[in-house]
Amino acid sequence: MKTGKSFRSLTLVAAITVATLLVFAAGMFTMQVVSSGGIVPALVQMVQMAQIVPGTYDVQDGSDIPGATSLTPLKSFWRARQRIIDNFVYPDEIARDELTYGAIEGMLKSLDDPYSRFMDPESYAEFKTTSTGRFEGIGAELVMEKNEDTDEQEVIVLRVLPEGPAAETALYNGDVIVGVDGKPVRGMDLNEVVNLIRGEGGTDVVLTVRHKDATEYEEVTITRGRVEFPIVDFRMLDEENKIGYIWLRSFNHMAEAKVQLALNSLKKDGMKALLFDLSSDPGGMLDQAVAVGSLFLDDTPITWIQDRVGGPEPLRARPGLMLDEDIPMVVLIDGGSASASEIVAGALQDTLRATIVGHSSYGKAKVQTVIELDDGSAMVLTTAVYLTPDKRDISKRDENGVRGVHPDIQFPDPPEDPEQRPTALEWHDQQVTRAADVLREKLAGADG
Repeated sequence: MKTGKSFRSLTLVAAITVATLLVFAAGMFTMQVVSSGGIVPALVQMVQMAQIVPGTYDVQDGSDIPGATSLTPLKSFWRARQRIIDNFVYPDEIARDELTYGAIEGMLKSLDDPYSRFMDPESYAEFKTTSTGRFEGIGAELVMEKNEDTDEQEVIVLRVLPEGPAAETALYNGDVIVGVDGKPVRGMDLNEVVNLIRGEGGTDVVLTVRHKDATEYEEVTITRGRVEFPIVDFRMLDEENKIGYIWLRSFNHMAEAKVQLALNSLKKDGMKALLFDLSSDPGGMLDQAVAVGSLFLDDTPITWIQDRVGGPEPLRARPGLMLDEDIPMVVLIDGGSASASEIVAGALQDTLRATIVGHSSYGKAKVQTVIELDDGSAMVLTTAVYLTPDKRDISKRDENGVRGVHPDIQFPDPPEDPEQRPTALEWHDQQVTRAADVLREKLAGADG
């Protein structure tokens, strides 16, 4: 009898244990179903591939399985989505993908970070295409930024591409776009504004803009067209004084190699001074910023990266110095210089390797990671900030309310009178001429 009772007791304990494990497993599976949006997605692990793009670096994410404290909101989201699908009066007009995309956009907007955003598959495919340097449009890169005086989001012209149609007009870096073809853009997100500006090549679009630090509006008519631009332009700018010129347009994966080729060619031709142009350069890949900076600096941090945990970590110059320290160097920047270009300019300034001239840069010290989702969409998420070698945060405003890398030599602003304002292309040529004059003075002082 005792043996039978003991056996039954052990059987009962085993049954309770198995039941407990089943309940736990069922609970974990339910949590995964809720978090992934259904049974099938719960059974298929979602692959997220983070790739390095303008101003970004790879960050490993954590577990996608929610904890107990986050389960209730996810349940609410799933139930709300399902109620919409089951009860909306026009069932044929429900786009289930758009419901999910809208939820992702809402999550990113709740971060109140202008650099974190969502791209649906079509937008992300176009993003990857335009990053190759060939596309149709007006030839201007736009960003969304909050106006600290009005607390409203504004569409800002980050840079005007010299080869694009906009370069032949009075559209400038830093201009605020307030209307497109007579339609106000207030309250629109950046994608909506971009879609209004896009159109068939050869057609006109009229932008209502407010120039930087101005109060009046001006209409700028631009004929859309194909835009192509090289990554690097270089030439011997001044044969008599042997002033070399390199204009780096973007820090894509070929930036280091292209700058190396330019330096080798100019050094072969007897270059005695270098004008390194980073104006209108919106940045690019973080590793390329470090690589390009390493061509001019040795044994120093190019930048410091501060993520959500721990202290800042240095990204140091790599071996491969290509420019001797006795060759004078001037770097030209402006309000369109952002991200990776600010990293390089800040490093050259802090180490006293170059004189920075022009206008204050954009002031984007944020690092983004692009996370590709398995349906071809993607999230751009701010994951860290970068600091200059002296650990300056250029996203913070100075006593004059200005962000960015401040030039050692400030150039004059363009004329306020619209009748006297040069085109963007003419304005850039003027800045290059001024920067070259600074180098001539350096060379004259060295000779004296």
